[in-house]
Amino acid sequence: MTDRAGPAPAASPPRDAAGAGYGQEWALFCDYAAATGQPALPTTVPTLVGFFTALPARPATQARRVRAIVAAHRQTGYLLPRPETGPAALPRPRPRAARADAPDPGEMIAACATRGWPHGLHGRRDAFLVVATVVLDLPQARVRDLLPAAVTVDDEGVRVGAQPVPVDVDPRRCPKCAVVRWLELLGVLDGLGRGSARMDLTRAHAPTATGPHRHQCQGPQRWCAAATLLPAIDRYGWHDDYRPITTRTIRTRLALTAARASQPREHDAPTPHPRTPATAAPLQAAAGRETPSLDQVLTLLEGIADDADALNDRIIALLEGSL
Repeated sequence: MTDRAGPAPAASPPRDAAGAGYGQEWALFCDYAAATGQPALPTTVPTLVGFFTALPARPATQARRVRAIVAAHRQTGYLLPRPETGPAALPRPRPRAARADAPDPGEMIAACATRGWPHGLHGRRDAFLVVATVVLDLPQARVRDLLPAAVTVDDEGVRVGAQPVPVDVDPRRCPKCAVVRWLELLGVLDGLGRGSARMDLTRAHAPTATGPHRHQCQGPQRWCAAATLLPAIDRYGWHDDYRPITTRTIRTRLALTAARASQPREHDAPTPHPRTPATAAPLQAAAGRETPSLDQVLTLLEGIADDADALNDRIIALLEGSL
């Protein structure tokens, strides 16, 4: 709030300035301002202090009065800036504390499959998600809407937006290698089709600790022509050219990657296909009620979510076609 006089106050401020929801609260403040000969629009700090001192109420009632005064000023074009210091100042943004049990981003990238079908397709996209959301700390909603034009690959390096992608000495953990691997596969998937992408992933070799880095795209950069940088992909490897990944799927894939990073095993092995209810019961009975792992649960939930999204899109298409 401010002590500046600002524009000349109106002799009789409009009683509906705060909107219908705050009519009583705003009218009460206007009556107090008129009775004390102080301005209501725009108001001042002494006026507000006197108002809340002269008319005490429960905290919830005082909060409604504050919202009414703020709404009236906003709707009539007056601003009430918050002070930089004191109890009414805006809280300072607190740095996000890293969880003690949070996996290392490099381990998460190394946990993503890079070959095989379709787990290599999901794995390379997951590694890009780790780079964008964990390494570069981009909001998930922004990552979802990224377009190929947001990524630059040239002699100066790899950048996502204005942020340079860092390098790791180990190609399996290297964020820059992870971005290039996904861009190359996206170009094949979007430009040549699902069959070519499957063929490339089937004959691809997993990166090793002593292998070469890949910081430049080999061949034509077909990924530049893709409609979205992170398309939606179902469990079978079918993708939607124009529908980006959902934020829900981003959270699921990151959780799945973190769970895999904490397990010392070969990450390029195929992901077990989720069991259907018809086959799960007898198998669990034979195995003595085996408890599914977090990896299996997250994979199953993501598959269900993808199927639900696909069904919803189909219903919308049918409805639009019948209109």
